[in-house]
Amino acid sequence: MRLIITLLLLCIAGCTQDVADLNLPTTQDTKLKEPKLTYLGVGGWLVRWKGEALLFSPSFSNPSFPPILVSPNDKRIDQYMPEASDVTVLLIGHSHYDHLLDVTQIMHKYTPLAKAYGPETAGHILMAARPPLDFENVEPKMAKVTCDEDGKTHCRAAMTGKWLCKGPFRFMPINSKHAPHFMGIDLLPGDQYTNLSTFPRTVWGWKEGTTLAWLVDLVDDTGKTVYRIHYQDSASSPPMGFPPITTGRKRVDVEILAAASWSQVKQYPSALLKVTKPRLLALGHWEDFFGNDPYKPEVSTLQKEPALINKIHETNPGLPVVMPYPLTEVALPAPDSTGLKGPEGRCE
Repeated sequence: MRLIITLLLLCIAGCTQDVADLNLPTTQDTKLKEPKLTYLGVGGWLVRWKGEALLFSPSFSNPSFPPILVSPNDKRIDQYMPEASDVTVLLIGHSHYDHLLDVTQIMHKYTPLAKAYGPETAGHILMAARPPLDFENVEPKMAKVTCDEDGKTHCRAAMTGKWLCKGPFRFMPINSKHAPHFMGIDLLPGDQYTNLSTFPRTVWGWKEGTTLAWLVDLVDDTGKTVYRIHYQDSASSPPMGFPPITTGRKRVDVEILAAASWSQVKQYPSALLKVTKPRLLALGHWEDFFGNDPYKPEVSTLQKEPALINKIHETNPGLPVVMPYPLTEVALPAPDSTGLKGPEGRCE
């Protein structure tokens, strides 16, 4: 029964339309100077700063519909993954196949200097990699959202969290939550509690685990924060994924949001944007990814991106919003003079 329901909902979600028909605020730059973002498609972003790069959840395999049996598609990875030998940090938000499936191949072949940071479930799944990957479970260090005993009501934003540092990047994991996929149903829930020796063959094996948002500082040679980026790995109801209260001294320069399932949660993204007050909003995870061609992206008819854009503009007039095509770039705004001197706490 679970299989039938999942296939039915995935079938509905798989209905697509041409992005050109939607009149959305897309960008298609490909040769911008650093610092810059490169949208890789799905939840993947590449951030370049001071000769190094930070990578969020790259995904290129995009198994065709219906994605029941899944495995990395080396041909697609080689075709679409940009040069990334300068990546030193790879941040993972959750462990579904569309965020974790390609990480092993990419780290082995394209980012040999990178260390991956993510939730416990991701670490247990990635233990199947040979040779082993450099991975750290950051759940013990995440900024923790506290809720009442039922775990669902009266949640309070995290007060503080722990920073990790590597090169010109300072980053903090934040307790978040994955949005339901359809009609309040999370199709791929669950945690992985033990190390795997082989990678899962089905989508259900790539269990969701804990979902993390990330706060990322781009720092200069003196430790001063020049840019601050907040990355929301999945749509979620407030205050899940919100930056900790004690990090409010430096505003967020760039907010990166997932458009997928935005209508399945409450007050998204309005409540989050009231807190982060970004100078630029970049939308990802907007395109259909069942065998999708990044050069000719389509969108799911259920995503309702025009309604999302209208909601953002209504609640945040004047906020620049971009929705990049996959494999294109976004320039960061000019540096804000209110950067911080040194970290807001000791790096772990």
